[in-house]
Amino acid sequence: MRPFEKNEQLGALKALLSPHVFSNEVTAEIDRFPKQTIIGLGQGGGRMAAELSRFGFPTFLLNSSKSDMDEHKRLIPDDRRIVTKSEEYPELEGTDKNAQLGHQIAVENKELYKKVALREEVQNAEFVWVTVSLGGGTGNGALNVALTYLSQVRKARALYGGKVPLGVICSFPSTDEKGSAFRKNALAGVALIQKFMNEGKIGNALAIDNEKMNDYYANGPLKTYAGTEIDAKSYSNMVVATALTEISTIPLLDGRAVFDKTELLTTWSTPGWLSISKVTDLSTDDNLEEKITSLYKDNEVLADYEMKNVVAGAISVLYPNAKNISPKIADDVYKYSSDLLSTKVNLSISKNSKLENLTLYGLSVLPTPSSRVQQLQEEKAQWEKIEKEQEDAKKQAASSLGLDEFADFFSTGTAPTRKTSLLDDLDDDFGTNKSETMVKASDLDDIDF
Repeated sequence: MRPFEKNEQLGALKALLSPHVFSNEVTAEIDRFPKQTIIGLGQGGGRMAAELSRFGFPTFLLNSSKSDMDEHKRLIPDDRRIVTKSEEYPELEGTDKNAQLGHQIAVENKELYKKVALREEVQNAEFVWVTVSLGGGTGNGALNVALTYLSQVRKARALYGGKVPLGVICSFPSTDEKGSAFRKNALAGVALIQKFMNEGKIGNALAIDNEKMNDYYANGPLKTYAGTEIDAKSYSNMVVATALTEISTIPLLDGRAVFDKTELLTTWSTPGWLSISKVTDLSTDDNLEEKITSLYKDNEVLADYEMKNVVAGAISVLYPNAKNISPKIADDVYKYSSDLLSTKVNLSISKNSKLENLTLYGLSVLPTPSSRVQQLQEEKAQWEKIEKEQEDAKKQAASSLGLDEFADFFSTGTAPTRKTSLLDDLDDDFGTNKSETMVKASDLDDIDF
């Protein structure tokens, strides 16, 4: 991991990163940054993974479409962009959002997934993230195969208590993505992730709600320093990459209370749905209890959750060097967070030379997924109704034309069959044997006009 201010690959990500990641405090301890490896599945997962790769994380892409992965060749080496071709369907590049076909292709290529799982970068990482778009076909279809092998390998790096340091970063489709297929894919993917969690084979799943991110983006589209506007989906991927990286820097900071790397890895490795929340515009005069309540309930960065039955939590307070805070604030932060989440909460309180205002980060791990899942179920039912009405309308339109008498028109004809001539079909009598049907001069006399 290179210091952030020396990383030339960050590009537009710099516009989203908190100033504290560029501080001397973080730079001095960058060697302790949690070692993470990223595995991107399909096109959507590949784009998420590519943004994370900008920070220097070893990144692997698996996709049945080479062209999808080639857009990342400047960031990710050839040997880490792995094409999963189908022998049964050799003409296919991609799955056209068919997750069942995506699963079949992944099973055909299971040896490639095994090889990735056994790579040194995967086995020796402190944490491994699998990125996937749950609305798609290739990545979502491959998720079962990938997690099956990765969970076995990562179990060898299990933390104290048996928690597996393996997680999923997944996105949910927005309402802009039309049709029931997106919803069915996503809901099947959620069910699969939940199954792996319940069996203790993975830790966190970090969800990106593209519907929520669209709202954020609509309020203030991101532009690069050169003035180029970033598209909404790229913006979503950039937000998750920067949020995860900012959280990863917290163990590097010393202070009155420390959220160390073991505590971070243990939180990530706890089976459940990870919520990351952030508030940056605080002052020491604010009502701290209200701000902490808002932090967890109103400021989730990537998706919305109902704060019930929280299984793990953490809170980090970063304050500017120039503005000291009283010891009572530390006590109050811990008390308010613990009371709100009703679970063990890890606390970090650090000062930083790059910050101008008090900043809070909140982590919580919940047993149930984002509220977007319930919305997807409702949308699926609505789209199934629409699609049935569309199919019925097509049938009704066909019958209303009154053209049933022509139903067999094209199958009852007697046109001669054409075929390509072969050598054996050609007559090789070059005049050595006169045919009985040859015309004689005397025959011409019989012609009657």
